Amino acid sequence: MKGMLPVELKKNIDFDALKPLKDTYVDEELKESFSDLVYVTKYRGKTEIMITLLFEHKSRPVDYPHLQLLRYLLRLWEAGIKQKKGLTPVIPIIFYHGKEPWKEQRFEDYFEGIDNTLQPFIPSFDYLLNDLSRYSDEEITGRYTDIITRTALLIFKNIFDEASLQKKFPYIFYHTREIENSETGEKFFVATFTYLFNFVEKIDINTVTETIKTITEKGGDIAMTIAAQLEQKGRKEGAFKARRESVINFYKKSGYSADLIADYLGLDKKFVEKILKDAKLI
Repeated sequence: MKGMLPVELKKNIDFDALKPLKDTYVDEELKESFSDLVYVTKYRGKTEIMITLLFEHKSRPVDYPHLQLLRYLLRLWEAGIKQKKGLTPVIPIIFYHGKEPWKEQRFEDYFEGIDNTLQPFIPSFDYLLNDLSRYSDEEITGRYTDIITRTALLIFKNIFDEASLQKKFPYIFYHTREIENSETGEKFFVATFTYLFNFVEKIDINTVTETIKTITEKGGDIAMTIAAQLEQKGRKEGAFKARRESVINFYKKSGYSADLIADYLGLDKKFVEKILKDAKLI
């Protein structure tokens, strides 16, 4: 937030009073595009405000983002009314790191032929945009001083160019050695490498772990552990798939009962029954 908010807002917001809310105000339709984090704090020491971080899931900009935001804001305000809190000012921050640049427009810009007489009938509200494609790696490094935030944003910015991402690891992870022995740092490494190894298809896990090891020994160890866990998970999934195919093929060729198939293949009867039921064979 400190790296995103305009100066006039930032100097009047009590960051020490920030409290996260457990609720989400993203409905089923919005879930395709956004997930949210909602915080409450004070503005100028007295006015309660909400700051919502909306994370855009797609790799291309949303069409008519004001419409999605308007639906989101209505849900949030309606919840406040039900809780007898009245209406609270909301600052929406959209976090986007897709391939295509996000084109910002005012809500009234979507309408044609608007003059001063029609203007009062058009809702007017705004949002803050964090479009990482607009910034260089150096600008992100200069804008965000927190090591975890900076490292995460550099990963998000480069996530769609796998080759470039891996080459930049020494730059991206350089300062993480400063947090490697903290609990927060350890959690960050676990989350980061789980994300990278699952999401980036062409990533070379061995190269990544070796590179990270030269930057931060603890981070390298965690990367290796995550890689080993994923490999073991892959073997288990492969073994399960093989057993499943064996059961289904055996049934189709023999027509034997689940009991007989379990005996022949040395498998648990309930396991065999579940596979055949899931395949709608019994």
